[in-house]
Amino acid sequence: MKYILLLVILLALIFNAQASGAQDDEVTTIIIWGEPGTVSCIIDPASTWEFCNYVRELDARWQAEHPDIEIVWEDHGWDTDLFQALQAAIEEGTAPDITVGESFMPQLVQQGHLIPVELPPDVHENIIPATATAVERDGVLYGVPVFTAVFTLEINADLFLLAGLDPNTIDLSTWDQIEEAARVITEAGAGEFYGYSILGPTDFVTAALFRAAPYLYQVDAPLCNMPVCDTPSFNHPNSIQVYEWFRRMSAFTDPEITFAGSEAFVFSQLFSGITAMQTAGSWHPFWAEGSGCFDCRYLPLPLPPGGNRANVVVGNPIYGVLSSSEHPEEATEFLKYMIDDQNQSNLFWTGVGGRLPTTFTGIEAVQRVMEGDTSSVPSYYTEFLGRDLDDAPFDARVYDVFIDELLNGDVRTLPSWSTNFVEVTALWNEMFTEILSTDRPISEILDDYQAQAEALMSG
Repeated sequence: MKYILLLVILLALIFNAQASGAQDDEVTTIIIWGEPGTVSCIIDPASTWEFCNYVRELDARWQAEHPDIEIVWEDHGWDTDLFQALQAAIEEGTAPDITVGESFMPQLVQQGHLIPVELPPDVHENIIPATATAVERDGVLYGVPVFTAVFTLEINADLFLLAGLDPNTIDLSTWDQIEEAARVITEAGAGEFYGYSILGPTDFVTAALFRAAPYLYQVDAPLCNMPVCDTPSFNHPNSIQVYEWFRRMSAFTDPEITFAGSEAFVFSQLFSGITAMQTAGSWHPFWAEGSGCFDCRYLPLPLPPGGNRANVVVGNPIYGVLSSSEHPEEATEFLKYMIDDQNQSNLFWTGVGGRLPTTFTGIEAVQRVMEGDTSSVPSYYTEFLGRDLDDAPFDARVYDVFIDELLNGDVRTLPSWSTNFVEVTALWNEMFTEILSTDRPISEILDDYQAQAEALMSG
């Protein structure tokens, strides 16, 4: 009997050990609806896109450091497509653990769909404030920004020379100076080239608004009562001068460009020598070089009389953990990983360009490279991109104006309407189209669309 009892105990111990080992070997799966560029690199291992070098290194390091947490990436589009798909998934109970987003993220915070991200104080303070504004409430973060961009003025210096203007000495710091230069260049072009490009509505409803927002913010003309954004202010009196300036500038823009409906087409015209100036995101320098514009230059955005330096974060994907996630701790760990020093430093050297770090230490690493310290440049810069390490300081200095705007300007976010986000943004696009394509008094247009926006948001 004694031996039987011992055998039972031994078998129980073996069973418990096996069960414990099986538990230890369990893998937690985290579903991420990610930024499309990142996801494409994960799901297509054969892709030769330069950005994938960064993504694959990020993914491989995560797997090595967290073998018990598997990440499954899914692409559900961007902008309004992603927002609508996410809203449907939340209602159906099929939402992912983590989602990415940009302009609609404040809505998710307000609706209670994102959980607070608990970061150590030094990690929280390391995030550049403007990049996290959309998901921060009363000092609490509900997501982390993984890379960012801002706007500057982009010029094609060759067209300035063709029009008899010296790009090395001309002052383009004010709206009036931009307008005068655009007039001279357009007249010199005689239909062959133009002084300026304005982006009208595209398939992405926020695209044109992104380019207009910095100029509205320069004159302190908010589009709603941020951050709640439940009351539109399309007809803010300060905004009239902004739209009047855009209307005047439209005379120096090829209308077929403005309303082409394709962001890529509109902005590529500057690289092709069709347009001399435009508002550019920080992905433009790499794009310009790849398009053959070797004397494209970047300057601070021009200011109106009495206006203040302002900008807006763009291409600022934020990752947040859904409140319905069954693995909030593991998902939060991934968010922390995305903004660690190595990933933040690496992403700048993706070969795509313009993806600025969202942390102060990430920016500082880039600035050290500008000064000649190339120790933080990842190996794929030379191994896969075929660049010489000695080129790194020059490549970094191209983004100096963008970095200065990010760190020192009044950088804000786009409005995120509390109700009917897509419809209200589309309404702004209709208003902007009428401003650029008619001579109807702007104040009348603004009042008209203000009433429509109020009706949409109250509905």
